[in-house]
Amino acid sequence: MRIAAVSDIHVLQDGSDTLLLTEIKERVEEINPDVFVISGDISDRLDVLSHSLSILHCANCINLFVAGNHDIWFEEGGGPGSLEKYSRLIGEVCKKNGFSHIPDSPVVKGDYAFVGSMGWYDYSFRREDLDIPMQNYMQKEYRGAVWYDLFRVDWSFTDTEATDLFNKKLEYDLKTISEDIKHVIYISHHLPFRDLTIYKNRLPWDFHGAFMGAESTGQIIMSDERVRLSISGHSHIRNMVSYTNLVALTAPLGYGRPDSKDLDEFVKDAVAVIDLDGKEAKVRDFVKGDLSEGLPFVSSRN
Repeated sequence: MRIAAVSDIHVLQDGSDTLLLTEIKERVEEINPDVFVISGDISDRLDVLSHSLSILHCANCINLFVAGNHDIWFEEGGGPGSLEKYSRLIGEVCKKNGFSHIPDSPVVKGDYAFVGSMGWYDYSFRREDLDIPMQNYMQKEYRGAVWYDLFRVDWSFTDTEATDLFNKKLEYDLKTISEDIKHVIYISHHLPFRDLTIYKNRLPWDFHGAFMGAESTGQIIMSDERVRLSISGHSHIRNMVSYTNLVALTAPLGYGRPDSKDLDEFVKDAVAVIDLDGKEAKVRDFVKGDLSEGLPFVSSRN
């Protein structure tokens, strides 16, 4: 089983990322995977998400997508809200473009099952030694630094309630997978393991680390010995950790954009390649760190 994975492309709305998307697709086709995974954060606009997936779709493999927090940001000017996007509309956009929105339902290929969730955060990744009051995490603000979900996620759940909800769906999916399935791959946007989070001993970076994921999600994954691989995004710092039974990695591309002459190498570094052979996951030439460091910065925010 070969998997190609990338996340956090953050496609610009003006069409200037078309070449980037085309390069990613060509790189995936070169890898010739059984499954192509995108772990969220393409666009907060459904039309941009749909157009991007239409370019990225690869005909000779299974195409999987999981929404990220940017993808569920509500659309301004009377557009759909976060819950409607996550529970219905993103799945419809994926289906239209040959992708499966993996949180909607697990996807099975042979002895392997792919289970997914956007995941969320409950502040369990916070650095307690910073002594930042819990109220600041709940309000997503500390000393003027704001976690932007505050302004663009409009569901009525608290962060803890959202985390619990996504965890319950994950537990259900794991329990209802056929006993014939020997191996499970977990696909998410938010991180399931604190070890994947990068702390820099400076603010506001380490304050924002609390919004990377939830330890409770990782505990669910660890409780099922069939889970061999975890693929996530969100942090924009590529990382990989190995545990006794599984490998967990993040594969974000980020906000950086290289010169066109360097785009091929940039994309080659961005798309992770994982070979699964039964219980063992082998990750080929994985590039850690921030791919966007030192590059011109772009923003997909409205």
